[in-house]
Order: sequence, then C-alpha cells, then structure tokens
Amino acid sequence: MANVKLNNKRLLEKLQAEITLKLGKKMSQQEVLDKSIEFTYNRLNEFFVENIDQPAVTKEFIERLRESASDAPLYHLDKSDDELIYGL
Repeated sequence: MANVKLNNKRLLEKLQAEITLKLGKKMSQQEVLDKSIEFTYNRLNEFFVENIDQPAVTKEFIERLRESASDAPLYHLDKSDDELIYGL
C-alpha cells in the first residue's frame, strides 16, 4: 500500500470524531478516506462545481474568444430582445 501525505490531517481527525459521534461507532481514518473518495467519485459534477478553482484566463484563450466573437451589436435601444433574437 502506498503512503499518502495529508495536508489536512487535523481536518481528517475532526471528521473522524464527528462521524464517531453521529454513528456511535468509530471508523478508522482509512475507512473515512475510502468512503469520502467513493462519495466524491459518485458526485464528480458537484465536486467540480463546488471545489475546483477555475483555470486562469490565458492570452491564448482571450485571443480565441476575440477571433470567434461576432461583430454584431449586442443590443439595440429601439428593439426588444425578442425582435433581436427571433427577428420579430
């Protein structure tokens, strides 16, 4: 089995204590980690939305946006959104 360095060992210990209080029985830290990994894996989309930092906007990304942008005006004071979108 590989060793894993934990930056949040103290938080893991707190989580273990909370689980012990709620369940009335002690789970090992390995069990807590295993369950946490399984829980996260089953909810990856939520995990990405909630916990992952957005990537930095690079010059290349900005350039691609500029190249793909339309020159059409974004709004007209004399037309409604429906007129602009649907041509009404």
